[in-house]
Amino acid sequence: ATAIGIIRGDPILTYDLSAARQRILRLGWVANAEIERRIPDTIYIRLIERKPIAIWQRNGKFVLIDAKGAVISDSETEHHQNLTLIVGIGAPLHASKLIDMLRTHPTLMDRVSAAIRVADRRWNLRFDNNVYVRLPEANPQDAWSRLAELQTGYELLERDIVAIDLRIPERLILRMRPGTARPIHTPGEHT
Repeated sequence: ATAIGIIRGDPILTYDLSAARQRILRLGWVANAEIERRIPDTIYIRLIERKPIAIWQRNGKFVLIDAKGAVISDSETEHHQNLTLIVGIGAPLHASKLIDMLRTHPTLMDRVSAAIRVADRRWNLRFDNNVYVRLPEANPQDAWSRLAELQTGYELLERDIVAIDLRIPERLILRMRPGTARPIHTPGEHT
């Protein structure tokens, strides 16, 4: 109501439509607004809302962002806990591509608790069991699909692993939880 700036009984012909539109567009959740004067007594307002795609953690606060990386709101994140949490400089500008990539394997996406933008170049993913997956800068979709295959075939995320590094194509680097790794003995090593 404050952004509209009109109360019942105000003269309709002197109402500044352009100023009202600018005030409405300053509301974070509004992507676009159209305002029309309809004589004799109606101001018609059509709003297009921004749709949140992720929650961005910045400076210790949580804000909703849209597909273009614009901040929508910092007051309603509790109603959007199903969205992916993203962290890091540049994260909002790359979130849309990340979310599209994660959606290609929805079962795996549901287990991602946070996506951390590293040096504004690539992503690390934290899963619900605190396993970190390092994705490459180039072709993260290929690495994501590879992780999905490994999860389906070997239940990799259920093992005693702290981190999975997929940054080097055709290589899988695992960091095990302390005390769980066993040395591999090669035949003839102790003869």
